[in-house]
Amino acid sequence: MAALPRSGRPLLPGLALGPIERVLRRELEQASAREFNYAQVGASRDETVPRGYDAVTESAIVGAGMAQFSLLAEGIRGWEIQRRSGLHVLADGPARNGANVAIVKRLAPVAVALSCRVVWTIEESQRNGFGYGSLTGHPEAGEEAFVAELEPDGAVRFRVYGFTSAGTVATA
Repeated sequence: MAALPRSGRPLLPGLALGPIERVLRRELEQASAREFNYAQVGASRDETVPRGYDAVTESAIVGAGMAQFSLLAEGIRGWEIQRRSGLHVLADGPARNGANVAIVKRLAPVAVALSCRVVWTIEESQRNGFGYGSLTGHPEAGEEAFVAELEPDGAVRFRVYGFTSAGTVATA
């Protein structure tokens, strides 16, 4: 039987063993040296889906009123959307232009680790959120946006949109 890699070291591109916190720290440390793994950086800002990519689009009304809008916007900027979807997250701060984030999904006994970088943000009275793009080593290539919208009737809509295709496998 082959020996397992030391804890926290890559097993295969994107896969790692070890405590989640160690895997997250390692992934975030490496993110700053990684490049985007697609050419159309920022295209999700105006909801463009570049040729060769699949569209990502989901939305739901999640409440009503300014308090709910502010709460959702704060959760989006604080990476709560990713955390509440079962992912482990470590970022170098709230979602802001240029911020890096490491995301890990535990698939016992290994974890899938990936990193992204925020490519745009929006802070308007009725729209708030950000879009981030995949970095080298991510299993997909493209961008995903998370936006809170306060509609004219007071409804609060949560939107996820972007574009994706198969990514790269090389890691730093």
